Amino acid sequence: MTRLLHHGGSVAIGRIALSALRMAAALIVARLAGVQDFGAYALMLTLIGIAEWLVDFGQTDMAVRDMARRPRRRTIMIAALVRIKMVQGPVVALALPLMLMATGQAPDMIWAGCTAGIAIIATAWMQPARAALRLALRMNRDVGAELAGVMLMLPLLALACLLSAPLWVMIGTFAIGRMAQAMLMACWVGPVGKRSRRPHAPLYLARQAVPLGCAGLMVLLYDALAPVLLASLMDMHAVALYAAAARFTVPVLIAVQAMASAAFPMMARDWRHDPDAFARTQQGIVNLSAAWAATAFAGLHGGAEFVMGLMGPDFVTGAPLLQLMAWTMLARAITMAMAPLIMIAGWQGRAMMLTLTSLAVQCAALILLVPGMGVMGAAWACLLVELLLGTVAVSHVAQRSTDLMLDWRPVILMVGGAIASIVLIAQSPVAGSFAGGAIAASIILAAILLFHGKRPWLTKAGIA
Repeated sequence: MTRLLHHGGSVAIGRIALSALRMAAALIVARLAGVQDFGAYALMLTLIGIAEWLVDFGQTDMAVRDMARRPRRRTIMIAALVRIKMVQGPVVALALPLMLMATGQAPDMIWAGCTAGIAIIATAWMQPARAALRLALRMNRDVGAELAGVMLMLPLLALACLLSAPLWVMIGTFAIGRMAQAMLMACWVGPVGKRSRRPHAPLYLARQAVPLGCAGLMVLLYDALAPVLLASLMDMHAVALYAAAARFTVPVLIAVQAMASAAFPMMARDWRHDPDAFARTQQGIVNLSAAWAATAFAGLHGGAEFVMGLMGPDFVTGAPLLQLMAWTMLARAITMAMAPLIMIAGWQGRAMMLTLTSLAVQCAALILLVPGMGVMGAAWACLLVELLLGTVAVSHVAQRSTDLMLDWRPVILMVGGAIASIVLIAQSPVAGSFAGGAIAASIILAAILLFHGKRPWLTKAGIA
Protein backbone atom coordinates (compact mmCIF):
# COMPACT_ATOMS: atom_id res chain seq x y z
CA MET A 1 0.00 0.00 0.00
CA THR A 2 2.86 2.39 0.82
CA ARG A 3 4.40 1.73 -2.57
CA LEU A 4 1.08 2.34 -4.29
CA LEU A 5 0.54 5.63 -2.44
CA HIS A 6 4.09 6.74 -3.21
CA HIS A 7 3.75 6.14 -6.92
CA GLY A 8 0.19 7.50 -6.96
CA GLY A 9 1.40 10.73 -5.39
CA SER A 10 4.33 11.03 -7.78
CA VAL A 11 2.04 10.44 -10.75
CA ALA A 12 -0.38 13.13 -9.55
CA ILE A 13 2.46 15.63 -9.09
CA GLY A 14 3.85 14.68 -12.49
CA ARG A 15 0.48 15.20 -14.17
CA ILE A 16 0.15 18.65 -12.62
CA ALA A 17 3.69 19.48 -13.77
CA LEU A 18 2.80 18.29 -17.28
CA SER A 19 -0.23 20.55 -17.26
CA ALA A 20 1.98 23.50 -16.28
CA LEU A 21 4.44 22.75 -19.08
CA ARG A 22 1.62 22.45 -21.61
CA MET A 23 0.34 25.80 -20.39
CA ALA A 24 3.82 27.17 -21.05
CA ALA A 25 3.66 25.75 -24.58
CA ALA A 26 0.29 27.43 -25.14
CA LEU A 27 1.68 30.75 -23.90
CA ILE A 28 4.68 30.43 -26.23
CA VAL A 29 2.52 29.86 -29.31
CA ALA A 30 -0.07 32.48 -28.38
CA ARG A 31 2.54 35.13 -27.55
CA LEU A 32 5.00 34.49 -30.36
CA ALA A 33 2.86 33.16 -33.21
CA GLY A 34 -0.41 35.07 -32.76
CA VAL A 35 -4.08 34.24 -32.45
CA GLN A 36 -4.63 32.57 -35.81
CA ASP A 37 -1.64 30.25 -35.54
CA PHE A 38 -2.52 29.42 -31.93
CA GLY A 39 -6.03 28.45 -33.01
CA ALA A 40 -4.70 26.14 -35.72
CA TYR A 41 -2.12 24.68 -33.32
CA ALA A 42 -4.77 24.02 -30.65
CA LEU A 43 -7.09 22.40 -33.19
CA MET A 44 -4.31 20.10 -34.41
CA LEU A 45 -3.48 19.05 -30.86
CA THR A 46 -7.17 18.24 -30.32
CA LEU A 47 -7.17 16.00 -33.39
CA ILE A 48 -3.88 14.40 -32.34
CA GLY A 49 -5.41 13.61 -28.94
CA ILE A 50 -8.25 11.72 -30.63
CA ALA A 51 -5.80 9.90 -32.93
CA GLU A 52 -3.59 8.89 -30.00
CA TRP A 53 -6.59 7.37 -28.23
CA LEU A 54 -7.46 5.46 -31.40
CA VAL A 55 -4.01 3.83 -31.37
CA ASP A 56 -4.55 2.84 -27.74
CA PHE A 57 -8.34 2.32 -27.63
CA GLY A 58 -8.25 0.89 -24.13
CA GLN A 59 -6.08 -2.08 -25.14
CA THR A 60 -3.25 -1.10 -22.79
CA ASP A 61 -5.65 -0.99 -19.83
CA MET A 62 -7.12 -4.37 -20.76
CA ALA A 63 -3.66 -5.90 -21.14
CA VAL A 64 -2.59 -4.61 -17.72
CA ARG A 65 -5.78 -5.93 -16.15
CA ASP A 66 -5.28 -9.36 -17.73
CA MET A 67 -1.61 -9.54 -16.76
CA ALA A 68 -2.37 -8.49 -13.17
CA ARG A 69 -4.96 -11.25 -12.84
CA ARG A 70 -2.88 -13.89 -14.62
CA PRO A 71 0.86 -13.09 -14.39
CA ARG A 72 1.76 -16.08 -16.56
CA ARG A 73 0.12 -14.36 -19.52
CA ARG A 74 2.49 -11.38 -19.36
CA THR A 75 4.56 -12.45 -22.36
CA ILE A 76 1.44 -13.27 -24.39
CA MET A 77 -0.26 -9.93 -23.67
CA ILE A 78 2.85 -7.81 -24.28
CA ALA A 79 3.46 -9.63 -27.55
CA ALA A 80 -0.18 -9.09 -28.54
CA LEU A 81 0.13 -5.37 -27.80
CA VAL A 82 3.26 -5.11 -29.91
CA ARG A 83 1.57 -6.81 -32.88
CA ILE A 84 -1.55 -4.65 -32.63
CA LYS A 85 0.36 -1.38 -32.34
CA MET A 86 2.59 -2.17 -35.31
CA VAL A 87 -0.58 -2.10 -37.41
CA GLN A 88 -2.66 0.47 -35.55
CA GLY A 89 0.02 3.17 -35.45
CA PRO A 90 0.70 3.50 -39.19
CA VAL A 91 -2.99 3.12 -40.09
CA VAL A 92 -4.14 5.96 -37.82
CA ALA A 93 -1.13 8.09 -38.77
CA LEU A 94 -2.10 7.76 -42.43
CA ALA A 95 -5.80 8.30 -41.73
CA LEU A 96 -5.33 11.72 -40.10
CA PRO A 97 -3.96 13.65 -43.12
CA LEU A 98 -6.36 11.78 -45.41
CA MET A 99 -9.26 12.88 -43.22
CA LEU A 100 -8.02 16.48 -43.28
CA MET A 101 -7.72 16.30 -47.05
CA ALA A 102 -11.18 14.78 -47.45
CA THR A 103 -12.76 17.55 -45.35
CA GLY A 104 -11.18 20.25 -47.49
CA GLN A 105 -8.75 21.65 -44.93
CA ALA A 106 -6.03 24.12 -45.89
CA PRO A 107 -2.67 22.73 -47.11
CA ASP A 108 -0.85 23.79 -43.92
CA MET A 109 -3.30 21.72 -41.85
CA ILE A 110 -2.78 18.70 -44.12
CA TRP A 111 1.01 18.99 -43.87
CA ALA A 112 0.66 19.34 -40.10
CA GLY A 113 -1.40 16.16 -40.12
CA CYS A 114 1.43 14.38 -41.92
CA THR A 115 3.93 15.56 -39.30
CA ALA A 116 1.54 14.53 -36.55
CA GLY A 117 1.67 11.00 -37.94
CA ILE A 118 5.20 10.67 -36.50
CA ALA A 119 3.88 11.46 -33.01
CA ILE A 120 0.99 9.03 -33.49
CA ILE A 121 3.32 6.18 -34.47
CA ALA A 122 5.59 6.93 -31.50
CA THR A 123 2.57 6.87 -29.18
CA ALA A 124 1.46 3.52 -30.59
CA TRP A 125 4.88 1.93 -30.23
CA MET A 126 5.32 3.04 -26.61
CA GLN A 127 2.13 1.30 -25.42
CA PRO A 128 3.74 -2.11 -24.66
CA ALA A 129 6.41 -0.37 -22.55
CA ARG A 130 3.70 1.68 -20.85
CA ALA A 131 1.81 -1.53 -19.98
CA ALA A 132 4.97 -3.08 -18.52
CA LEU A 133 5.64 0.01 -16.38
CA ARG A 134 2.07 0.13 -15.08
CA LEU A 135 2.15 -3.57 -14.20
CA ALA A 136 5.34 -2.98 -12.21
CA LEU A 137 3.79 0.09 -10.49
CA ARG A 138 6.35 2.30 -12.24
CA MET A 139 3.83 4.77 -13.61
CA ASN A 140 6.07 7.58 -12.40
CA ARG A 141 8.59 6.60 -15.08
CA ASP A 142 5.89 6.87 -17.73
CA VAL A 143 5.09 10.40 -16.53
CA GLY A 144 8.80 11.20 -16.22
CA ALA A 145 9.41 10.21 -19.83
CA GLU A 146 6.55 12.43 -20.97
CA LEU A 147 7.91 15.31 -18.89
CA ALA A 148 11.31 14.89 -20.54
CA GLY A 149 9.69 14.92 -24.00
CA VAL A 150 7.73 18.10 -23.26
CA MET A 151 10.81 19.85 -21.84
CA LEU A 152 12.69 18.98 -25.03
CA MET A 153 9.79 20.29 -27.12
CA LEU A 154 9.47 23.69 -25.42
CA PRO A 155 12.70 25.37 -26.65
CA LEU A 156 12.20 23.92 -30.13
CA LEU A 157 8.64 25.24 -30.19
CA ALA A 158 9.79 28.69 -29.06
CA LEU A 159 12.45 28.76 -31.79
CA ALA A 160 9.89 27.71 -34.42
CA CYS A 161 7.51 30.48 -33.34
CA LEU A 162 10.29 33.10 -33.28
CA LEU A 163 11.24 32.17 -36.84
CA SER A 164 7.56 32.31 -37.94
CA ALA A 165 7.74 28.67 -38.97
CA PRO A 166 4.67 27.07 -40.57
CA LEU A 167 2.21 24.96 -38.60
CA TRP A 168 3.75 21.65 -39.63
CA VAL A 169 7.06 22.67 -38.05
CA MET A 170 5.36 23.55 -34.75
CA ILE A 171 3.59 20.19 -34.75
CA GLY A 172 6.96 18.65 -35.63
CA THR A 173 8.33 19.81 -32.28
CA PHE A 174 5.47 17.93 -30.61
CA ALA A 175 6.43 14.83 -32.62
CA ILE A 176 10.06 15.15 -31.51
CA GLY A 177 8.90 15.24 -27.90
CA ARG A 178 6.82 12.11 -28.40
CA MET A 179 9.74 10.27 -30.03
CA ALA A 180 12.00 11.21 -27.12
CA GLN A 181 9.37 9.94 -24.69
CA ALA A 182 9.07 6.62 -26.56
CA MET A 183 12.85 6.12 -26.68
CA LEU A 184 13.26 6.89 -22.99
CA MET A 185 10.53 4.42 -22.05
CA ALA A 186 12.12 1.78 -24.28
CA CYS A 187 15.45 2.30 -22.49
CA TRP A 188 13.83 1.92 -19.07
CA VAL A 189 11.76 -1.15 -19.93
CA GLY A 190 14.15 -2.96 -22.26
CA PRO A 191 13.15 -5.37 -25.03
CA VAL A 192 9.48 -6.30 -25.10
CA GLY A 193 7.32 -8.35 -27.38
CA LYS A 194 8.89 -11.78 -27.47
CA ARG A 195 7.25 -14.16 -29.87
CA SER A 196 4.19 -15.89 -28.56
CA ARG A 197 2.55 -19.11 -29.61
CA ARG A 198 -0.89 -17.53 -29.23
CA PRO A 199 -1.66 -16.00 -32.65
CA HIS A 200 -5.22 -15.13 -31.61
CA ALA A 201 -4.16 -13.09 -28.56
CA PRO A 202 -4.24 -9.76 -30.46
CA LEU A 203 -7.83 -10.38 -31.57
CA TYR A 204 -8.82 -11.36 -28.03
CA LEU A 205 -7.25 -8.20 -26.62
CA ALA A 206 -8.81 -5.96 -29.25
CA ARG A 207 -12.25 -7.48 -28.68
CA GLN A 208 -12.02 -7.12 -24.89
CA ALA A 209 -11.04 -3.45 -25.20
CA VAL A 210 -13.90 -2.37 -27.47
CA PRO A 211 -16.31 -1.13 -24.73
CA LEU A 212 -13.60 0.85 -22.95
CA GLY A 213 -12.24 2.16 -26.24
CA CYS A 214 -15.65 3.39 -27.36
CA ALA A 215 -16.31 5.05 -23.99
CA GLY A 216 -12.97 6.84 -24.06
CA LEU A 217 -13.52 7.94 -27.64
CA MET A 218 -16.90 9.43 -26.77
CA VAL A 219 -15.36 11.41 -23.91
CA LEU A 220 -12.67 12.78 -26.23
CA LEU A 221 -15.21 13.65 -28.88
CA TYR A 222 -17.30 15.39 -26.21
CA ASP A 223 -14.35 17.65 -25.39
CA ALA A 224 -13.31 18.09 -29.04
CA LEU A 225 -16.73 18.97 -30.45
CA ALA A 226 -16.61 22.67 -29.57
CA PRO A 227 -13.22 23.53 -31.17
CA VAL A 228 -13.90 21.37 -34.22
CA LEU A 229 -17.31 22.93 -34.86
CA LEU A 230 -15.96 26.42 -34.16
CA ALA A 231 -13.34 25.83 -36.84
CA SER A 232 -16.04 24.72 -39.27
CA LEU A 233 -18.69 27.32 -38.46
CA MET A 234 -16.46 30.30 -37.59
CA ASP A 235 -12.68 30.75 -37.83
CA MET A 236 -9.37 30.03 -36.08
CA HIS A 237 -9.70 33.18 -33.98
CA ALA A 238 -12.77 31.68 -32.28
CA VAL A 239 -10.92 28.38 -31.81
CA ALA A 240 -7.99 30.25 -30.26
CA LEU A 241 -10.18 32.09 -27.73
CA TYR A 242 -12.01 28.90 -26.75
CA ALA A 243 -8.80 26.84 -26.47
CA ALA A 244 -7.06 29.55 -24.43
CA ALA A 245 -9.92 29.82 -21.94
CA ALA A 246 -10.21 26.04 -21.67
CA ARG A 247 -6.47 25.71 -21.03
CA PHE A 248 -6.76 27.73 -17.79
CA THR A 249 -9.37 25.35 -16.40
CA VAL A 250 -7.40 22.16 -17.09
CA PRO A 251 -5.09 22.22 -14.00
CA VAL A 252 -8.12 22.39 -11.72
CA LEU A 253 -9.71 19.34 -13.32
CA ILE A 254 -6.42 17.42 -13.32
CA ALA A 255 -6.11 17.96 -9.55
CA VAL A 256 -9.68 16.71 -9.01
CA GLN A 257 -9.01 13.67 -11.18
CA ALA A 258 -5.81 12.94 -9.24
CA MET A 259 -7.72 13.00 -5.93
CA ALA A 260 -10.40 10.68 -7.25
CA SER A 261 -7.85 8.30 -8.79
CA ALA A 262 -5.78 8.13 -5.61
CA ALA A 263 -8.83 7.14 -3.56
CA PHE A 264 -10.28 4.73 -6.14
CA PRO A 265 -8.57 1.48 -4.94
CA MET A 266 -9.53 2.17 -1.30
CA MET A 267 -13.12 2.96 -2.24
CA ALA A 268 -13.44 -0.11 -4.45
CA ARG A 269 -12.28 -2.17 -1.46
CA ASP A 270 -14.59 -0.51 1.08
CA TRP A 271 -17.80 -0.37 -0.96
CA ARG A 272 -19.05 -3.78 0.16
CA HIS A 273 -16.84 -4.43 3.18
CA ASP A 274 -17.04 -1.09 5.01
CA PRO A 275 -19.90 1.10 3.73
CA ASP A 276 -19.34 3.75 6.42
CA ALA A 277 -15.70 4.25 5.42
CA PHE A 278 -16.77 4.28 1.77
CA ALA A 279 -19.31 7.04 2.45
CA ARG A 280 -16.82 9.11 4.48
CA THR A 281 -14.18 8.87 1.77
CA GLN A 282 -16.54 9.89 -1.02
CA GLN A 283 -17.92 12.75 1.05
CA GLY A 284 -14.38 13.96 1.59
CA ILE A 285 -13.51 13.73 -2.11
CA VAL A 286 -16.58 15.74 -3.07
CA ASN A 287 -15.91 18.36 -0.38
CA LEU A 288 -12.24 18.73 -1.29
CA SER A 289 -13.02 18.87 -5.02
CA ALA A 290 -15.67 21.53 -4.46
CA ALA A 291 -13.32 23.56 -2.24
CA TRP A 292 -10.53 23.49 -4.80
CA ALA A 293 -12.83 24.19 -7.76
CA ALA A 294 -14.73 26.98 -5.96
CA THR A 295 -11.48 28.75 -5.08
CA ALA A 296 -10.18 28.46 -8.64
CA PHE A 297 -13.56 29.53 -10.01
CA ALA A 298 -13.52 32.70 -7.94
CA GLY A 299 -9.94 33.48 -8.96
CA LEU A 300 -10.52 32.93 -12.69
CA HIS A 301 -13.82 34.80 -12.70
CA GLY A 302 -12.57 37.73 -10.64
CA GLY A 303 -9.37 38.17 -12.65
CA ALA A 304 -10.56 37.05 -16.08
CA GLU A 305 -9.12 39.97 -18.06
CA PHE A 306 -5.70 39.59 -16.46
CA VAL A 307 -5.68 35.81 -16.96
CA MET A 308 -6.65 35.96 -20.65
CA GLY A 309 -4.19 38.81 -21.12
CA LEU A 310 -1.39 36.41 -20.23
CA MET A 311 -1.93 34.84 -23.66
CA GLY A 312 -1.50 38.22 -25.37
CA PRO A 313 -3.44 41.45 -25.97
CA ASP A 314 -5.60 39.85 -28.66
CA PHE A 315 -7.01 37.40 -26.12
CA VAL A 316 -8.33 39.96 -23.60
CA THR A 317 -11.67 40.06 -25.42
CA GLY A 318 -12.12 36.45 -24.32
CA ALA A 319 -12.49 37.43 -20.65
CA PRO A 320 -16.30 36.93 -20.62
CA LEU A 321 -15.72 33.55 -22.27
CA LEU A 322 -13.32 32.51 -19.49
CA GLN A 323 -15.84 33.62 -16.87
CA LEU A 324 -18.53 31.46 -18.45
CA MET A 325 -16.19 28.49 -18.83
CA ALA A 326 -15.24 28.81 -15.16
CA TRP A 327 -18.85 27.83 -14.37
CA THR A 328 -18.43 24.74 -16.56
CA MET A 329 -15.19 23.92 -14.75
CA LEU A 330 -16.99 24.13 -11.39
CA ALA A 331 -19.73 21.79 -12.59
CA ARG A 332 -17.31 19.34 -14.17
CA ALA A 333 -15.23 19.12 -11.00
CA ILE A 334 -18.28 17.73 -9.19
CA THR A 335 -18.98 15.38 -12.10
CA MET A 336 -15.42 14.03 -12.04
CA ALA A 337 -15.56 13.52 -8.27
CA MET A 338 -18.76 11.47 -8.56
CA ALA A 339 -18.10 9.49 -11.77
CA PRO A 340 -15.83 6.78 -10.22
CA LEU A 341 -18.76 5.53 -8.13
CA ILE A 342 -20.49 4.37 -11.31
CA MET A 343 -17.43 2.29 -12.26
CA ILE A 344 -17.14 0.85 -8.74
CA ALA A 345 -20.78 -0.28 -8.87
CA GLY A 346 -20.31 -1.83 -12.32
CA TRP A 347 -22.82 0.43 -14.07
CA GLN A 348 -20.53 1.11 -17.03
CA GLY A 349 -23.44 0.67 -19.42
CA ARG A 350 -25.30 3.56 -17.80
CA ALA A 351 -22.14 5.67 -17.93
CA MET A 352 -21.74 4.99 -21.65
CA MET A 353 -25.36 5.92 -22.33
CA LEU A 354 -24.95 9.17 -20.39
CA THR A 355 -21.81 10.02 -22.36
CA LEU A 356 -23.46 9.17 -25.68
CA THR A 357 -26.52 11.28 -24.80
CA SER A 358 -24.30 14.17 -23.73
CA LEU A 359 -22.37 13.94 -26.98
CA ALA A 360 -25.52 14.05 -29.10
CA VAL A 361 -27.14 16.87 -27.10
CA GLN A 362 -23.95 18.93 -27.09
CA CYS A 363 -23.58 18.55 -30.85
CA ALA A 364 -27.16 19.76 -31.36
CA ALA A 365 -26.70 22.65 -28.91
CA LEU A 366 -23.48 23.77 -30.61
CA ILE A 367 -25.05 23.71 -34.06
CA LEU A 368 -28.01 25.67 -32.71
CA LEU A 369 -26.16 28.30 -30.63
CA VAL A 370 -22.80 28.91 -32.37
CA PRO A 371 -24.15 30.54 -35.59
CA GLY A 372 -26.04 33.18 -33.61
CA MET A 373 -23.88 33.63 -30.51
CA GLY A 374 -20.41 32.74 -31.77
CA VAL A 375 -17.84 31.38 -29.34
CA MET A 376 -20.03 32.36 -26.38
CA GLY A 377 -22.71 30.05 -27.79
CA ALA A 378 -20.22 27.19 -27.66
CA ALA A 379 -19.48 27.95 -24.01
CA TRP A 380 -23.19 28.12 -23.15
CA ALA A 381 -23.82 24.80 -24.91
CA CYS A 382 -21.05 23.09 -22.93
CA LEU A 383 -22.24 24.57 -19.63
CA LEU A 384 -25.88 23.53 -20.08
CA VAL A 385 -24.98 20.00 -21.12
CA GLU A 386 -22.46 19.64 -18.29
CA LEU A 387 -24.96 20.80 -15.69
CA LEU A 388 -27.89 18.68 -16.82
CA LEU A 389 -26.30 15.51 -18.23
CA GLY A 390 -23.04 15.76 -16.31
CA THR A 391 -23.26 17.06 -12.76
CA VAL A 392 -26.94 16.37 -12.02
CA ALA A 393 -27.33 13.10 -13.94
CA VAL A 394 -23.96 11.59 -12.98
CA SER A 395 -24.39 12.48 -9.30
CA HIS A 396 -27.86 10.92 -9.28
CA VAL A 397 -26.75 7.71 -11.00
CA ALA A 398 -23.60 7.47 -8.87
CA GLN A 399 -25.53 7.71 -5.60
CA ARG A 400 -28.24 5.36 -6.78
CA SER A 401 -25.78 2.73 -8.03
CA THR A 402 -23.90 2.61 -4.70
CA ASP A 403 -26.87 3.21 -2.36
CA LEU A 404 -25.11 6.32 -1.09
CA MET A 405 -26.66 9.58 0.07
CA LEU A 406 -24.15 12.42 0.36
CA ASP A 407 -24.51 15.60 2.39
CA TRP A 408 -24.54 18.31 -0.28
CA ARG A 409 -24.80 21.23 2.15
CA PRO A 410 -21.02 21.91 2.26
CA VAL A 411 -20.90 21.97 -1.55
CA ILE A 412 -23.87 24.35 -1.73
CA LEU A 413 -22.27 26.64 0.85
CA MET A 414 -18.94 26.71 -1.00
CA VAL A 415 -20.53 27.39 -4.37
CA GLY A 416 -22.71 30.08 -2.81
CA GLY A 417 -19.66 31.64 -1.18
CA ALA A 418 -17.80 31.64 -4.50
CA ILE A 419 -20.74 33.34 -6.22
CA ALA A 420 -20.92 35.96 -3.46
CA SER A 421 -17.20 36.69 -3.78
CA ILE A 422 -17.33 37.24 -7.56
CA VAL A 423 -20.42 39.45 -7.22
CA LEU A 424 -18.55 41.53 -4.64
CA ILE A 425 -15.44 41.82 -6.82
CA ALA A 426 -17.51 42.68 -9.90
CA GLN A 427 -18.67 45.86 -8.14
CA SER A 428 -15.14 46.90 -7.17
CA PRO A 429 -12.47 48.84 -9.09
CA VAL A 430 -10.18 45.78 -9.21
CA ALA A 431 -12.64 43.65 -11.22
CA GLY A 432 -10.84 41.70 -13.95
CA SER A 433 -7.35 42.44 -12.62
CA PHE A 434 -4.81 40.23 -10.87
CA ALA A 435 -5.86 41.81 -7.59
CA GLY A 436 -9.51 41.08 -8.34
CA GLY A 437 -8.81 37.39 -8.93
CA ALA A 438 -6.54 37.09 -5.89
CA ILE A 439 -9.03 38.82 -3.59
CA ALA A 440 -11.98 36.76 -4.87
CA ALA A 441 -10.07 33.51 -4.37
CA SER A 442 -8.87 34.65 -0.93
CA ILE A 443 -12.41 35.47 0.21
CA ILE A 444 -13.81 32.04 -0.60
CA LEU A 445 -10.69 30.26 0.68
CA ALA A 446 -10.88 32.14 3.99
CA ALA A 447 -14.58 31.30 4.27
CA ILE A 448 -13.88 27.61 3.62
CA LEU A 449 -11.09 27.51 6.23
CA LEU A 450 -13.26 29.37 8.75
CA PHE A 451 -16.15 26.98 8.22
CA HIS A 452 -13.76 24.02 8.38
CA GLY A 453 -12.38 25.30 11.69
CA LYS A 454 -15.84 25.26 13.23
CA ARG A 455 -16.91 22.02 11.59
CA PRO A 456 -13.95 19.94 10.31
CA TRP A 457 -15.69 18.13 7.48
CA LEU A 458 -12.54 18.00 5.33
CA THR A 459 -10.47 15.88 7.72
CA LYS A 460 -13.50 14.15 9.22
CA ALA A 461 -13.95 12.43 5.88
CA GLY A 462 -10.94 10.28 6.62
CA ILE A 463 -8.83 11.14 3.59
CA ALA A 464 -6.97 14.25 4.74
